[in-house]
Amino acid sequence: MMTVTHNNKQYTVTKMADGYHWKLVEVGSPRNSRTYNRDQMINAGMEHIVSQNIINRNALRAAISKKAIARCIGDNAMLEQAIEAQRKALGVRVNRSSFEVRA
Repeated sequence: MMTVTHNNKQYTVTKMADGYHWKLVEVGSPRNSRTYNRDQMINAGMEHIVSQNIINRNALRAAISKKAIARCIGDNAMLEQAIEAQRKALGVRVNRSSFEVRA
């Protein structure tokens, strides 16, 4: 999460799970929120946020599949490799016990 100023208001920016949308929540007024896609973020002048983390979707799919197979066969070494591959594809921490992603 990071704080940015847009239209003279401060927002906290959170990347959504799909990797293509960002949620902007106004500081001090959590009910005032917006969801922007990648193009809207660039048009709003927040390209520096968008370019920080580009998800490699093919690598992510492969890592999640590998993670599921590793759990199925009970191979801990393969599971650790899959978690590391998923972490690299997303650029965030990955929960070992599930498919959840934590920012």
